[in-house]
Amino acid sequence: MSGIACPICARQARSGEYIYVSDHWVLRHSSETDILGYLVLESSRHILDMSEASADECASLGQVMKLAVGAIRASVDCERVYSVTLAEVVPHFHVHLIPRTPSLPRAYRGRGVLAYPLLPAADPALVESTCERLRAAIRRLSPALPA
Repeated sequence: MSGIACPICARQARSGEYIYVSDHWVLRHSSETDILGYLVLESSRHILDMSEASADECASLGQVMKLAVGAIRASVDCERVYSVTLAEVVPHFHVHLIPRTPSLPRAYRGRGVLAYPLLPAADPALVESTCERLRAAIRRLSPALPA
């Protein structure tokens, strides 16, 4: 990364609290907004985009996204789950999985979700209880995979 430390690689090296970890993917709850159930799916290897992914990474991405979106839908009252990948600020492949709840203001629906305020962050206790529901949903949806 041209001498600049990658914050995603650094966070993964610290072995934080994740919702799901596989050989190629790490799933965590976003700490950047107050949207409960907003997950970030990160490649466990430093790649910019899927053109740099291995065949195994490509093959597993759809399975892990299905699992993550299914867990969001089972755990959060939402009508849709947006999936967005930009990698402009942090050039490490990651997908934002954002539940669109009935209470989300119209201005932030569709592409407007990209303008949603980053602060305030969600209450940590609410995030943890949401993460517990997400982990349980992942175990139910895919008991053969490690949760």
